[in-house]
Amino acid sequence: MLVMFSVLMFAGCNGTSAGIPCETRDECEAGQDCFEAPGGFCTRGCSEAGTTRECPVGTVCTTFTGAGAQVCSNTCERNADCRVNFECQLTHQGSSVSACRPVR
Repeated sequence: MLVMFSVLMFAGCNGTSAGIPCETRDECEAGQDCFEAPGGFCTRGCSEAGTTRECPVGTVCTTFTGAGAQVCSNTCERNADCRVNFECQLTHQGSSVSACRPVR
């Protein structure tokens, strides 16, 4: 029940399921992968950090250092906007846009 609540909570934020925890790709929406991050991270990949062009509404392309990938992650204003083991950080150096990224 708690897992379902967490999934619904993240799906309700910004109208996207990007960022919900996962262990396998099968747990993510069609078109998303389960990226390596604390607890797994359902989202799609992207190619230009700091842009929203390839990302669902409410998300922005950012680099996940541990996963070695650029992914669409939820935008944020403060750490409280992110799930446990993630923090609100600039999408890349020189950016003014922040996204939830794994704690380093």
